[in-house]
Amino acid sequence: MTTVLTDFSSKLKWALTGQHDVTFIYLNNFEVEEYWSETGILKLPSLSIGSAADVVNRMEELGVFLAGENDIILLKGPPNQGFMADAQALGFGRSRCITVEHNDPALNITANLLNCPRTMDKLRELSQAAGTNVYLVPFGTSDQEEEFSRRTGIPLAVPSSDIFRRVNDKGYSRRLNAELGIRQIPGVECTSLDELVSGFDQLKAVLEQGGRLVLKDSMGVSGKGITVITDEARFHKCMSMLEKQASKKGIRQINYVLEQWIDKICDLNYQILIDRSGGVEFLGVKESLVEQGVHQGHLMPSRLNDVQLEVIREAAMRIGAALYRDGYYGIAGMDAILDEDGTIWPNLEINARFNMSTYQTNIQYQWLPEDQCGLAKKYTLRLNHLLEYGVLRSRLGTLMFEPERGEGLLINNFATVNAAFRSEGTLFSGRLYGVIIASSPERLGVIDEAIEAVLSSINEVM
Repeated sequence: MTTVLTDFSSKLKWALTGQHDVTFIYLNNFEVEEYWSETGILKLPSLSIGSAADVVNRMEELGVFLAGENDIILLKGPPNQGFMADAQALGFGRSRCITVEHNDPALNITANLLNCPRTMDKLRELSQAAGTNVYLVPFGTSDQEEEFSRRTGIPLAVPSSDIFRRVNDKGYSRRLNAELGIRQIPGVECTSLDELVSGFDQLKAVLEQGGRLVLKDSMGVSGKGITVITDEARFHKCMSMLEKQASKKGIRQINYVLEQWIDKICDLNYQILIDRSGGVEFLGVKESLVEQGVHQGHLMPSRLNDVQLEVIREAAMRIGAALYRDGYYGIAGMDAILDEDGTIWPNLEINARFNMSTYQTNIQYQWLPEDQCGLAKKYTLRLNHLLEYGVLRSRLGTLMFEPERGEGLLINNFATVNAAFRSEGTLFSGRLYGVIIASSPERLGVIDEAIEAVLSSINEVM
């Protein structure tokens, strides 16, 4: 059975260009935040909790489930034919794929393209062809995407890198909360070491009462730049490291937020779409699965009641209007939490860019009616051998999603499974991305456990 769907890309086209008859070129440059970080400031050493760059850099294949039929998706390598056949049978994967002439695993998709002259020439010719109306749609805009746009002649459908950088700062989120009267976690923004010391003095009573503080790099991404402060000694150790840097570099500027740690029931993520005229559409809320600050997946629908949902929806509309006023339009996702008292904290930070939720939107529209549940998840694999898609599909068997049954795992990225492969017999880590669809949370759990069991039997054996 082949299904054709009305894609979310059509909604994006109207919002970002005011036109339907345009072609979007999707550039899914994940972790663009790395290119928004500032120079001339002090930072604590940060360990990456996420996987290696070569795996992250293949997350661009998620765009197969976002791009519309008349769109183009830029990839670091050709997608597996079996994976694409399954996607197309479900109504996805009908866009044109353009791959780089040489995949450098260490480079993200934009940097890789900028280093591929023939691919850049092909895209330049595309932009100059008669009758074409094309726009570049990145995950988020940095200096790299602006250079790509200039060199190909393909205009960006989203704001400039300066605007992206400004509105994705965690300090900006806190200032917006204060301006809009949105419930705010107690904390301070710190732009100098002196402000950090002063801020700690304001908040250290939290530690004395048995609580915790958290120090966040205002431009941190994927769990990087987060330090939990459990006592004064921990804070003074952080200060000592920063003061040591300050004496070497002759600067005292930082960009951190220091906040009270809130014990929570769950993390939340909700999205809005801001159009070019300032209209704001609420796209829904999901529970976020987060470990050590790193996104692991989403649970749909969330457990929120009507009152809690209204708190989220109201905050979303006000934040969207403020973002538009400040020059931003497009997709924005906000992180929120439901605390142990049942209180919603609506805006921990703004992610004004595509979110992982964005890549699940078409799947939700087509295969997740209101009476169904979904679990978007990444599975980690430990392999010493290339894992073929057909082998994986065969091993999963009836755990794979089938429309007739209305349940199972819909794989929405396979490239990340083998992205870190270098040679036969050498151990490497991969990721499998998918969305489990089922009739209840309990059934989601059963299918998830069964998938984990299959993947465990594959680990280091295949």
